[in-house]
Amino acid sequence: MKQYIEVGYALSNRVKCQNCLQNIIKDDIRIGHVLTRPPGLGFDKKIWYHLNCLTSIKGDRNQDLDIVNIHGLKEEDQKKVRQKVEQIKKSSYQKKDQKEVKYLSKQEHFQNYVKIQRDLHFNQKLRQQAMFFEKIDQPEEQW
Repeated sequence: MKQYIEVGYALSNRVKCQNCLQNIIKDDIRIGHVLTRPPGLGFDKKIWYHLNCLTSIKGDRNQDLDIVNIHGLKEEDQKKVRQKVEQIKKSSYQKKDQKEVKYLSKQEHFQNYVKIQRDLHFNQKLRQQAMFFEKIDQPEEQW
C-alpha cells in the first residue's frame, strides 16, 4: 500500500483532526496521511491532523513518504511542515533503536538462562557419577 503526506490549508471548518478530535479551522495548515488502495478496492484513505497534533505516521516505516502540495503553502509554512516531518522521522528511528536494544537485552537474558541451566545439568551429572563411583568403591556386603 503506497503512502504519502498531503499538506494544505483547510478549505472549511468541517474536517476533524484524528488526534485531538477538534475541527481544523479554515485556512489553518492541515497534514493528511494518505493511504492509497489498489484500483477497484475503493477510495484512498485520508487522515487529517493539525500541524502540531501529528506525532507519528503508522505503516511501513521503511517507505520514504513524499510530501504532496507543499508548494501551495507560503514559504514559512513550508519550513514548518518540513521540520515537523523530519522530527517525526527522527523519533520513529529512535523508537526502532530502542526496540532493538530491548530485543538484545532479552537475548542476553535468554543466553544467561541457558548457561545457568547447562551448568545445573552438568553439576547434576557430576553428582550422579560421584554417587555411582561411591557405590562401586563400597564392598558388596553393604549393597
